[in-house]
Amino acid sequence: MHHMVRDFSTQREVFEKITVAAISLDDPSTAEREMDRAFAALLRYRRPIYIEIPRDLVHTPLAHPLRPLCLDDEPSDTAALDEAIAEVRAMLTMASRPAILAGAEIGRFGLQDDLTRLVERLNIPIASTLLGKSVIREDHPLYAGVYGGLIARDEVQQFINASDCLLILGSILSDVEDLNADSPLLSEGRTIHATADRVAIKHHRYDAIRFQDFVKALVTNPLPSFPSRPLPAPLPVAQGTIATDAPVTLQGLFRRLDSLLNEHTLVIADVGESLFAAADLHVHRRFEFLSPAYYTSMGFAVPAAVGASFADPSLRPIVLVGDGAFQMTGTELSTAVRYGQTPIVIVLNNRGYSTEREILEGPFNDVHEWGYERICDMIGGGVGTRIKTQGEFERGLTDALADSSHLHVMNVILDPADRSAGMVRLAHRLAKRLSTDRP
Repeated sequence: MHHMVRDFSTQREVFEKITVAAISLDDPSTAEREMDRAFAALLRYRRPIYIEIPRDLVHTPLAHPLRPLCLDDEPSDTAALDEAIAEVRAMLTMASRPAILAGAEIGRFGLQDDLTRLVERLNIPIASTLLGKSVIREDHPLYAGVYGGLIARDEVQQFINASDCLLILGSILSDVEDLNADSPLLSEGRTIHATADRVAIKHHRYDAIRFQDFVKALVTNPLPSFPSRPLPAPLPVAQGTIATDAPVTLQGLFRRLDSLLNEHTLVIADVGESLFAAADLHVHRRFEFLSPAYYTSMGFAVPAAVGASFADPSLRPIVLVGDGAFQMTGTELSTAVRYGQTPIVIVLNNRGYSTEREILEGPFNDVHEWGYERICDMIGGGVGTRIKTQGEFERGLTDALADSSHLHVMNVILDPADRSAGMVRLAHRLAKRLSTDRP
């Protein structure tokens, strides 16, 4: 190491708090076993790991020839799994308004097909969390919409809350993402909650069951099916045309974007209006919407587009990012140019932090103005445009989608007071929550 914060272990100890395994390969005699342990945790939980190699040991040979990767991955306890499925069957048999709430772990474990089969076998409605948006096709006849503690449409929120048996599959609970600990669904024992960490039914846990085994068992075991029932009314489609010379607005921008999404596009949303307005987009493919919804970590979207382009070059990322978030990590577009990636980056430039403005207005929410479109000149690639009107946005987006050989950066100038329907819902619910919490 050429530097340290306090001692040689500090860096690893920091990462221990945010990964499922953090190891330092500082002993050749244990290095292979430690790597197996870390990779086993990665595959078990589908979350990041941290591996540290001291600089002076990089080329040190291991004491013994490498063996095949030993994952030490114990299967689910068969008796516990059978008991859990029997309990689920009993809950469903007594239910009249069951529903499924699906989260991001469905996609992380590759269980999208199993989820669809389960939904169709039971014939019950399904909603997704914001982090899990698009784990099932959003045009599926049983899809009810996005459910989230702060930004979901009232119709979807009320529909899911009225369930008498809710299967929560692959979703970690939070107030932004979905249910919170005070939800009647949890306190009244109306939930079946399965994640990579554990399976909980009503008020008790099954710790010896793997998440993927539980989901697959739900699909293969006999469970009751239910008669069809009305779903929440879909989001109304805006009517009328917008004048091409009118100032571009969030409503006009997302209305146009929604009409152009297809199975070849991937939406990546940063936090703020980028995320809250995008919650109402109709994604046309499974698990092709990425966001930091659980953590709401600013600066996620541009680096995520680089990673997504490596993971699936056949998809065209459409990146929605605010001006404040872009200033944090937008220079990662240099990596995109280097590797020939061609995301379409839509910078929502409202000159500041709109979410914070809704909470407490002040000059501290203002962001220094950049010529965001000119980053293409700085990084040596891409096409930058400055957008002020609805017509300029529509032409710019059409041109960007037609040009698959260059990345595009669209600097969209918005009124700082412009708000999406999702942001308004969040602001009203936050205000109500804060007024309730005051003594």
